[in-house]
Amino acid sequence: MSDEAVIRSLSTVQQTAWDRGEHSAPEEVAADVWAFAVPIPGGMLPSTLGYALLSADGGVHLIDPGWPGDDAFDAVSAALATIGRRMADVRTVIATHFHPDHLGLCGRIRNETGAAVMFSADERLVLAQETAGERRDRASYDLRLEAWGVPEDRRDDLRAEFDRPALVADLDPDRLLRDGDAVDLPGHALRVVTTPGHTGGHVCLVDEHRGLIYVGDHVLPRIYSGVGIGTLRPEQALAELIDSLDRLAPYDDLQVLPGHEFRYRGLGVRRAEIVRHHLRRTREVAALLPELGDAPIWEYARRMTWTGGWAQLRGFSLHSALRQTAMHLELVRTGRAEGLFAREG
Repeated sequence: MSDEAVIRSLSTVQQTAWDRGEHSAPEEVAADVWAFAVPIPGGMLPSTLGYALLSADGGVHLIDPGWPGDDAFDAVSAALATIGRRMADVRTVIATHFHPDHLGLCGRIRNETGAAVMFSADERLVLAQETAGERRDRASYDLRLEAWGVPEDRRDDLRAEFDRPALVADLDPDRLLRDGDAVDLPGHALRVVTTPGHTGGHVCLVDEHRGLIYVGDHVLPRIYSGVGIGTLRPEQALAELIDSLDRLAPYDDLQVLPGHEFRYRGLGVRRAEIVRHHLRRTREVAALLPELGDAPIWEYARRMTWTGGWAQLRGFSLHSALRQTAMHLELVRTGRAEGLFAREG
């Protein structure tokens, strides 16, 4: 099999640390570009991979600096010290999407350094929606659980997850990013590619000069990121994800710098794997439709194949499974699935 047909890890350091549940040491991935790991509390994932872009004038420009809190702030400060820079040198902070392990530290860094914060215009709308008080309305969530057909004895588990405080605060960026925008930083020229799906306003950033693409959580090397975890159009999130994966085809030869795990090559292979992964579940839903018809989402979801097994799903994972099932069912009912099946074989 040729190198072009596989996903190749480009960092033994990052992959080994991730597999051990540890945090990898800062690593230079290209000229004046360093990757660093920022811890995520709670143990669901070990860390976020953030990136420090260094300028000849002594400035630092960060991408996805990580979770809010002292541990993350100290980890970023320590990483910068390792490469001879300080937090006070930070001039720009860019978040690929609003999740707390990516955007969470941006506000604090801006407050302490005066750095400009940037994320997408669509994500600004998503963030405002997700942090609004009415978003935490229990009565509305109970209606959704009822519509999904969740049994009474499983609802408290889902309610407990829903009742947890929001992990990210509303934040006004200094610059809103849009598709095709140029982000010209001293010594670094980035191009914005909007890639909704994981969230409604997720973006990737392309550095063609260095042959790099920063992909956030859009295309991880092994993990299948959740779909529609914060979006203005939840019923369209899966279709948006598949379209967004297609949009990255021109960059298949670039080194991929993800938000988790390890940097790699083989973007085209991984894009195709992710599409096939989701369409397998869409096919499961399509096969169940003649039998289940208008049955609630719960009945579809419990009959489907889940990586860790249906019986093991709890809290956020169970909610995610139900939401994804609803998206797959929408893809089938709108007729969009048939075209995707034909295209992907």
